[in-house]
Amino acid sequence: MSLPQVQKIKEDLSQITTGYGLMSLTWKPQPVAKEVAFPAMKQAVDFALERNTKAFFNVGEFYGPNRLNLTYVKEFFDLYPDLRQNVIISCKGGLDCQTFMSKGKYDDVIKSVQNSVEAIGGFIDIFEVARLDFEIVKSKTDVYPKESFEALAKMVDDGVIGSISLSEVDAEQIKAIASDWKPYLSCVEVELSLFSLHILTNGIVDTCNDLNIFIICYSPLGRGLLTGQITSNANIPDGDIRKTMKRFHGNALEQNLLLVQFLQDEIIDKRPEEEKITLPQLALGWIKHWNNEPKYSGTRFIPIPSGSELKKVKENFDESKCKVTDEEFIKIYGFLKEFETAGDRYEQV
Repeated sequence: MSLPQVQKIKEDLSQITTGYGLMSLTWKPQPVAKEVAFPAMKQAVDFALERNTKAFFNVGEFYGPNRLNLTYVKEFFDLYPDLRQNVIISCKGGLDCQTFMSKGKYDDVIKSVQNSVEAIGGFIDIFEVARLDFEIVKSKTDVYPKESFEALAKMVDDGVIGSISLSEVDAEQIKAIASDWKPYLSCVEVELSLFSLHILTNGIVDTCNDLNIFIICYSPLGRGLLTGQITSNANIPDGDIRKTMKRFHGNALEQNLLLVQFLQDEIIDKRPEEEKITLPQLALGWIKHWNNEPKYSGTRFIPIPSGSELKKVKENFDESKCKVTDEEFIKIYGFLKEFETAGDRYEQV
């Protein structure tokens, strides 16, 4: 049984269809100007209010220098203080903000939470260590560093944060952490897109379903491949991490664009004109369609697309269009069974 505050967060999450990933606002050579970012952020909240749900902001302590991502959120709520009660904030930390190495020791995690709370200006609903720190695992039989979660549970008990999420974990780790800390857990953040299907077959989704833990799906647009805007490596700006990733280079990119072409030719173009949707809307609709599968009634799939400007947020959060039919879902599944993504999730050239 969850703690009361954790249960409330899970109840709110159960109503959310699309979350908002804020990483792209600040984790880039040139952060998005606040006069562009803030209207986009407000639009995401406004859409949630229209649906009578809370909005979901996914942020990171290390998404930009000097906790810039969190500073954006603080300044946003300074402008719109009445909106804070309508937003669930989920924050990643537990990394050295300069070296990006895991810092999972008890005191380091406490400090990460405190620094994040200070930068964001108050309570954080969900907190997670971005990567498990195996340098501090006490025993060869331990599959996760317990002191990291002792620290996070302490922060929940003290009312500094509301619940714990997990990030970049496998099924065995989820089971082990849940065995010790289930009352504190609200969700797991892992990658899911038409290019990254791993969690559907490696036990992660099944484990979350069995444990009634929700799934926050990051990179739902395949790091931009599912927007239709990337047709060559030249489309990616210098300094962008994708510039050196295998998926976005040469023959690998050509292979991956076959999926994009299929979605355009066989799904989007075959819809009646009045039912046309965009590639991002199709990609998001595909993820959300998994919520209709009876076998996954114990969990919930919540994609968290970014959207660094107003028009992108309006596109990604249009729930009337971010849908696929059962027939389209089956057709896409048939293609994916024969298709192989070129390049692993973080593989470099």
